[in-house]
Amino acid sequence: MSVIAILGTGLMSKALGAGWTRTGHSVRIGTRDVANASADKLGFAPHFAGTPAEAVDGADFVVLAIPFPEVVPTVTALRDALRGKIVIDISNPFDHLPHNERAAVEFTADALGGSEGLVAAFKDNFAATINADGAERPDVKIAGDDEAAKAAVAELASDLGLRWLDCGPLHNARFIDGMVSLMLILDRTYCDFTMKTGWRFTGLPADAPERAR
Repeated sequence: MSVIAILGTGLMSKALGAGWTRTGHSVRIGTRDVANASADKLGFAPHFAGTPAEAVDGADFVVLAIPFPEVVPTVTALRDALRGKIVIDISNPFDHLPHNERAAVEFTADALGGSEGLVAAFKDNFAATINADGAERPDVKIAGDDEAAKAAVAELASDLGLRWLDCGPLHNARFIDGMVSLMLILDRTYCDFTMKTGWRFTGLPADAPERAR
């Protein structure tokens, strides 16, 4: 069992928190308004709810489930507290980085002072697909420079019953950022924005994740 601090109370925070709680992990919620972190509003009972600084204390993993403009200020403020933890950046830049010269997570690395322990993941997974039934759920794309941290995040994805794919170094998250915008366009065009779609790489052998280890 791991202790996972999730910063934010949006759809992804609720989906990931519910899934990891169900699979036996201890989930801590960090938010500016603790009233938004009740079991009724989240859909699950967190082990702890408090400020981001309080939630991070004692956590093994910290999930940045907050809007992209809030990531760097939040990470900068918590930089010392985040040292030695695995940080999972799921944020998406959208129009804030229209040309994708850098990945959103590269700015997070700057704020942390390096890419050790930092992983980009769950960026192109709609919340509705995280705990959905069925074997054909979208893949979790993982990018990072820290191989041990990527392996640990891969285990968290596996705990949710999701197939994960190692997409290489942290800067490859630039491509994932672009996939998110395209995914939104396709979902609106063909599915009336149900947010139940996603990317799954076909033609892979059944043991694809294991081959990446």
